[in-house]
Amino acid sequence: MKRPTQWRPPSAPPPTEVRRCFDAERRKREPWRNWYKLAVWQRARMVQLQRQPLCERCLAQGIVEAATVVNHRKAHRGDWSLFISAANHESVCKRCHDGVIQSEEKSA
Repeated sequence: MKRPTQWRPPSAPPPTEVRRCFDAERRKREPWRNWYKLAVWQRARMVQLQRQPLCERCLAQGIVEAATVVNHRKAHRGDWSLFISAANHESVCKRCHDGVIQSEEKSA
């Protein structure tokens, strides 16, 4: 089923342009976002998911769910040592990361 078209005023820029501008502004504000593209992060992520292939948040509730995301227990906010530290990584599923964890970070 296709979602109905969302109404936009004629003067509004197309959604792709809005997103492009948002992303450009975010890159300026948070230059560390590019760290996620580095090979050192890709290796650290792979090691974490191999070490703990199940979602740690789900396991705490007795649910077995595969982990697909490596989350930082403490938000690094551009601190390289927190970003790369294996002790600061936790394996989580996408549902936990995009739901519970994002809510926790926004409220903090």
